[in-house]
Amino acid sequence: MQPIRLGVIGAGLIWLRRHQPTLATLQDAFIPVAFADPSAERRTQAAAAYPNATIVSDYQELLALPQVDAVLVLTPIVLNAPVALAALRAGKDVIMEKPIARSVAEAAHLLATAEAAGRRLYVLEQMGYRRADEMVAELIASGEIGDLVMWERVEHMEGDKELGPMSFASTPWRKEANFPLGTLFDGGIHVIAGLTKIFGRPERVWATGKKLRPEYGEFDHVAMLFHYANGSTGMLSHSSYLSPDQNHFTVYGTNGTIVVEWKRLLVRKSGQEARVVELPEEDANVNMWHALEKAFHEGHSPFYTGTKAMQDVLILEKVDLAIHQNQVMALTEEDLLVKPI
Repeated sequence: MQPIRLGVIGAGLIWLRRHQPTLATLQDAFIPVAFADPSAERRTQAAAAYPNATIVSDYQELLALPQVDAVLVLTPIVLNAPVALAALRAGKDVIMEKPIARSVAEAAHLLATAEAAGRRLYVLEQMGYRRADEMVAELIASGEIGDLVMWERVEHMEGDKELGPMSFASTPWRKEANFPLGTLFDGGIHVIAGLTKIFGRPERVWATGKKLRPEYGEFDHVAMLFHYANGSTGMLSHSSYLSPDQNHFTVYGTNGTIVVEWKRLLVRKSGQEARVVELPEEDANVNMWHALEKAFHEGHSPFYTGTKAMQDVLILEKVDLAIHQNQVMALTEEDLLVKPI
């Protein structure tokens, strides 16, 4: 089995901090053979780490290289879809960072292009591969807490533990965000992906947004209300600015609750001692890359498909509309059949 030869477009922080260390453990499956980055410093770093790789400044040069089987797109959000589109048109398979696009229409265009070209398009979203989320969904489906009534989650993200130029918050394109909803559309889409995996796509959304600082996009806090086809409701508070000290995630059923903690689930029923369900030690990023390896070599789709990625963008697109129009927004199957741009 020959490894997939990767051309990496964008050798920035997400490459250095996440994907490079993971791929170093999967050299039999993926091998970087080319890098494109406009930064001379990052090109030098890539050349030092991969002395046999081709290093260029223009990604169009990388797309022309015959030795590249698949392109790994790690660009700022505004460039994700255009660069992935160029790679598909160049006859390359694509693995791209989330979100798939800035709009459903842009995402639909990408998926249609991949299908027409007969190429693979995979989106990097590690929350699609967490066993912990599967266990929450399985507990709900088992009926142990009765019928699902509501979930509530406060996800006020802790500041990046890295400081200086290695901090994600230091990235200029994040400070001058050219995408909707601020940090909810960037880091927050991970939360949306995890919730969608557990509860499915909501039928209706309502939301409010508030700006609390001059940088990092339009909103620093977004409160959302989701309603589902089974009659249940979800409430999400997301911020990368507010304090995380009261973060929590609780699922309410007619006969009990599930409290989701970092390493365990607490299943509580009236008059009974809480049952502890230990969650597995796992690295969702590693899980994701193993799933992509199987997808390439066994010819099947990974769990987090392009359609699922587009669905998560749809949810955030409707959240954005709900804020600006101050009304409940419906989500339908027709929304996912939007004509590509």
